[in-house]
Amino acid sequence: MSKKVSLITIDGPAASGKTTVAKLLAERLNYKLLESGALYRLVTYCVIEKKMFEKVLSKEVDVISFLKEVFNEVEVRLGSKGTQILWKRKKIDKELRFKEVEDKVSFIAAIPEVREFLTTYMRNLVDKDRIIAEGRDMGSVVFKDADLKIFLTADEKIRVQRRYKDHVGSLSLEEAKKNVVLRDELDSKRKVAPLKIPNDAYVIDTSELTPEEVVDKILEKIKAYEKGVV
Repeated sequence: MSKKVSLITIDGPAASGKTTVAKLLAERLNYKLLESGALYRLVTYCVIEKKMFEKVLSKEVDVISFLKEVFNEVEVRLGSKGTQILWKRKKIDKELRFKEVEDKVSFIAAIPEVREFLTTYMRNLVDKDRIIAEGRDMGSVVFKDADLKIFLTADEKIRVQRRYKDHVGSLSLEEAKKNVVLRDELDSKRKVAPLKIPNDAYVIDTSELTPEEVVDKILEKIKAYEKGVV
């Protein structure tokens, strides 16, 4: 008996190719794409803009109340080309890639209240019909009942090179390495929803594969699932 794949999760460490692969797959399938990293970056950006980083990190403020206040002015639109975010009716895009946001996002993402808030927000945001959810704990925590779970990985040296190429002019090779190593450590060791491979995930090493080749592998897995083979 055939089954329809409505919800796909794609997880993995920094620079493993998640975002690129997820965007290509969403366009190929015409599925909506939820980029969880964009939401964590948004929170980080807003915290920085409001000059609240230290207070949020030390929890001098009620973090949940702060986030509710911020998200009262947030609108998130999901489409096949990605996750579009508006804050105070202004589109927020390149701001999410500011170096200060890059440097601080893992610290903000490790705060239990931030993960709790965004997990609930993301669950309420999607209708689970024709959705690709990309991030670090989409399959292990946020959408445990996803039809198909993908976990991308890659050699650390290759991930450092990718991070460097993505930020030429703003990050040196050494800074890129520190960024990847720090993100790995913070993501894997945080107390709440640490980065891990879901038990039922299809693991793909992207080290020697192009994004298109990774997408082809996922499409093969989707066909097998829909035929009831997996």
